[in-house]
Amino acid sequence: MLKHTLNIKSELNTKLEPAVILRSALLELPVLQLEERIREELEENPFIEASDGLETAEEGSDVSKQNEEDKKESEFVELVKTFSGYDEEYSESYKEDEDERGFQQAEKRTLRDSLYDQAQENFFSETESEVASYIIDNLDEDGYFRVDIELVKGEFPDVEERTILRVLRTIQRFEPTGVAARDTRECLIVQLKSRELYLEDTFIVLRDHYDDLVNKRYSVIMKKTGISQEQMQEIIEEVRSLNPKPGSSKAAELWESADDNTGITPDFIVQEIDGKFEVILNNASVPNLSINKKFEEIYLSNNPDTVAKDYVRKKIESAKWFINAVHQRRATMKKVMESIVKLQHDFFLYGPDRIKPMILKDVADDIQMDIATVSRTTKDKYVDTDFGVFDLKYFFSERSATADGEDVSTRIVKERIRDIITLEDKRKPLSDQIISDLLTEEGYTAARRTVQKYREQMEIPPARLRKEL
Repeated sequence: MLKHTLNIKSELNTKLEPAVILRSALLELPVLQLEERIREELEENPFIEASDGLETAEEGSDVSKQNEEDKKESEFVELVKTFSGYDEEYSESYKEDEDERGFQQAEKRTLRDSLYDQAQENFFSETESEVASYIIDNLDEDGYFRVDIELVKGEFPDVEERTILRVLRTIQRFEPTGVAARDTRECLIVQLKSRELYLEDTFIVLRDHYDDLVNKRYSVIMKKTGISQEQMQEIIEEVRSLNPKPGSSKAAELWESADDNTGITPDFIVQEIDGKFEVILNNASVPNLSINKKFEEIYLSNNPDTVAKDYVRKKIESAKWFINAVHQRRATMKKVMESIVKLQHDFFLYGPDRIKPMILKDVADDIQMDIATVSRTTKDKYVDTDFGVFDLKYFFSERSATADGEDVSTRIVKERIRDIITLEDKRKPLSDQIISDLLTEEGYTAARRTVQKYREQMEIPPARLRKEL
């Protein structure tokens, strides 16, 4: 009896596992990736049909829908007969992808050839030439150098770090300017400072308020800096005149979606309606999915082939799992976001200055979900608020404390450290210990090592590297 029970349990787990894996996978996807995943499923499984959402006006016509359905049915008949898929089509697609990859590699070689030529004109010592070649060889497709400096030092143990950084900064001034930058902020700053004339406010915003800028939190920037709305517009226009991907051949197209938050599409919209906050899922382009009953009846009632019928049943089961996973994703996403709004109520009411310390467990406990589910739900997701667009990770931080023991978000402490460094005398930059002492005077608890840790997390260099003559 026990053996029989275990067998049933084992079979049940085997059946449930693919559905559980699918739910977890869809939960992690941001809205744009979800749309793409749904498109793929609609193409692969004829038993799923969509209404609203992903159709264009032309595709939405009755005639077009009927033609598409007839085509889909015909293709699936062949699929059931042969069980061979679309091998020829796949091969052609792969060949096209291979051709495209070859074209891109040719473009990269052309960029590298140009950089090698410029390196020969600028570096005369053998050591600097070797470091320059290493940097150029390790640029990614957008022209960025994303190798940690510590790894470079490991490749050149006899070369001082300042020499490596000097070579790197020299290459960043090559054409195209900004190439070999380590991140987008550095890339834009290098380009800006290479110009004879530029707005000093643009430099300050890029240096100290980059996250707010790319997430269109313009009101937050103006509040922090005292910049007027007119000045803010000038800054935005100057930033858009820069090239965020100097290694790309499509540089002119990169800022076309600047009004689209540099490519960020929020997964949630939080609005205050009649004194209450409402969470809206940004699912306007996500279609409603259902089982195509016509196909289901045809193939399950009229197909005498047992093997084909079994294959059809599996496709229908797969379709049901997928539809259920999409529905559960919506419910879980809304539940998690509503909890974040509830726990961070003051933030959504008053703004970033009122953010509270919060960890994933706080949300998990509030809505009786496991931490892993909350983590998947908040991964790579964004929310549009009255104060701008925020990564959901923004709302989670460790707890720090004031001198009287009150809990504060480490994010607030980090922002205070950033403000102190921004206002320091660049001829005599402040050490981590002095910053720690200043924070203590203001009532925050942050030891020197804590200041160092937060500073490094914000990618702010130490005092010796911030010094300007």
